[in-house]
Amino acid sequence: MRPNRTQGQVSGPMLAALIGGLGGLALLLLVHFEFELGGPKIDRTGRLAILINGIPQRMARDVLLPNYGWVLQIRLPEQLDPDAREGFMVMLRSERTGAKIQIEDRFTHENGIATLTIPKSLGLSTGLLSVRATFRDQTGKQFEDSRRIRIRSWFGGFPIGNRQIIHFDFEVDQNDDGIPDFLADLERFGLASPSRPELAGAIAAQIEARAITRVEQAYDATHDPNQTGRPGDLVHVRFRPAADPGALITRICVGGSDPTDSGSVGHVRFDLRNEDKLSVECGGEPIAGLFPAEIESYRDDRLYQEVLSPFLQSRGGTPIGEHPDDSIEMLGETARATSDSIESGRRADIHRAIAVFGDVLGSIMAHEAGHALGLVPKGQPGVGLFGGSAGDAYAHNLDAFGDPPPQAWLMNPGRSFTFEELAGEGAGGPLRFRPLNYAYLRDRVVVSDER
Repeated sequence: MRPNRTQGQVSGPMLAALIGGLGGLALLLLVHFEFELGGPKIDRTGRLAILINGIPQRMARDVLLPNYGWVLQIRLPEQLDPDAREGFMVMLRSERTGAKIQIEDRFTHENGIATLTIPKSLGLSTGLLSVRATFRDQTGKQFEDSRRIRIRSWFGGFPIGNRQIIHFDFEVDQNDDGIPDFLADLERFGLASPSRPELAGAIAAQIEARAITRVEQAYDATHDPNQTGRPGDLVHVRFRPAADPGALITRICVGGSDPTDSGSVGHVRFDLRNEDKLSVECGGEPIAGLFPAEIESYRDDRLYQEVLSPFLQSRGGTPIGEHPDDSIEMLGETARATSDSIESGRRADIHRAIAVFGDVLGSIMAHEAGHALGLVPKGQPGVGLFGGSAGDAYAHNLDAFGDPPPQAWLMNPGRSFTFEELAGEGAGGPLRFRPLNYAYLRDRVVVSDER
């Protein structure tokens, strides 16, 4: 008689299957840990990396992207010869249809970054899209990265587009005293005097112009936040200090004090996805507008005292228009005087005050315009852009972990800024939109409906 098989003995077919499975696992481990196995070594350590809109990878992980207009970057290995691109390949694959397209010949290359702004002609369809990038160097080593991204349509059109106008109304007179509130604000800071209305008007016009220029610079970032590779990347919103004929105008009043006594320099409604392109941010029901008088809350800051003390009577200064040498001619860039004259020093102080106050006000205006245009929606992409939901953090930047950002970005909570930062004289220079915010302003990310 044949002996009975011992309990638990493995049969021949089972043993073969087990060996086959272990062999497959070993192969996967060999590839993962980059052992050569009769083929190229594959480096998946991030030396070659796929980036979206220049946004840090942790923040860009779940972003929704439109069918076109967003920016795809491939960061190439640092030791790569910039002219050796024969082994470079980028493949897009629709998860819904299975359609594939190679697009590496469409990229521009600069400073180790391959860049492509996705054109409409590429015909990307909504749904999941796989992106795979590879590069094989002259030694045969292969670098690779891949990611899946979600393509969505903007229902009702892009939230920003190219027709929006923001009208900053400096002529508003909320208390009906016949004097624009903004002009009265300048008197508070010693930058104007009711005894010299013509000079006060000239000062106000220069500050307004400086502030608008600062806003335009914030929305026309020369540092290329989304890494397009272009010399300019303008947000297509026009900013005007006077009424401008147009179909889509948001009006923001500039002048006066915060009627809530909260010390806020601005109350502009956060408009999710810029749905109300005709909003009026002006008046008392609800409280809305920009309140330059509240800049006084920075009175203990060093730069505030340095710039405004020559004109503040409370600090022994003389308001502009009450010094015997003050004149409209002093405002001109071509005015001349000897370096040791009283007029020369006074003129320098006036020009400095116009520049700094204008830049501070312009940074505030750029920030509040951001709220009117839809920044910063609460939550994570794709329903939000890492915006806060309560308190000072409401509609302001948080980092990817829900904490206040360590860097001073333009859409951080307003109370977090110093006077120096608003003036563009902080450690980071002029306040900027972070790349994720700028991508929204350029219609390069989609914010979906929470429902």
